[in-house]
Amino acid sequence: MQPVEEHQSALILAADLTQQQKLQTRQQCFYGCVFCGSPVFRYYQQPNHQSAVLICPLHAKQLNSTLLSRSTLAERVNQPFNQQRINKPGFSFEPHRRVQVSVGMNTVYADFAATETEQYCIWVNGQEFFTLYSESGWLCFSFMMSDAAGQVLIDVEKGELKQSPEHWEYSYEVNTLKIRDQQRRLQFTAQLCNDRVLLTKGHFVDPSGDGFVVEGNRVIAMLDGQKGGQYMHRIEPGRYKGGWALFNKIRHPDLVMPGNFAFVCAAKRKYPGTER
Repeated sequence: MQPVEEHQSALILAADLTQQQKLQTRQQCFYGCVFCGSPVFRYYQQPNHQSAVLICPLHAKQLNSTLLSRSTLAERVNQPFNQQRINKPGFSFEPHRRVQVSVGMNTVYADFAATETEQYCIWVNGQEFFTLYSESGWLCFSFMMSDAAGQVLIDVEKGELKQSPEHWEYSYEVNTLKIRDQQRRLQFTAQLCNDRVLLTKGHFVDPSGDGFVVEGNRVIAMLDGQKGGQYMHRIEPGRYKGGWALFNKIRHPDLVMPGNFAFVCAAKRKYPGTER
């Protein structure tokens, strides 16, 4: 595991931005990489420039290897990729819009109102593993992806890639984000738009072995490192604060869920013949 490193050629990481400056940068760049619109990015600054810019890992690599020129960057800063998609289907967003959220082909609906600016898609024992935010007419995303043992591999906070294994590959085409490991094995897949989210691959497990594994059309609940059941092709049309919650009351007896969820997996008693 390697921390995000600073680039010393055409770009440097904007490490000291305030939350307000990050918000302004997201707004100016239309909530995506200025080259491709990817909703996963880092904040960069060019030498002798005060303002920051959103650039995904792929295009940052191309800029620093001179595959992309600084003049091309300047053009993209003046006309970010997502600026061209504002009025296209799937990208125009209204504050009170209902967003379809599908995880493993199981579907819930996120309702955003003036007082409700976030929706928990995956919540495990008090940790937000996948959360949507309504901000300035766009959706932005926070998620943590783990390995099978519950070690966090990828940490994204409102689009900002804060942690990632070294040499992992990120691609974003049309509206689909794919993340591959160093051996180019697919580890994460999600369609991310302003009106729908479709998550079809990823591990979202805490260090105790509780969480969810998304694989194709299935959502597999994990309790203490063991499979606890699965969800397939289910739809909940009601109004919920979140989609999928796993609540291990044995380990966290005093924890309170942050609202109602469409799908809840809860462990309330110890398993026979175990020490759990």
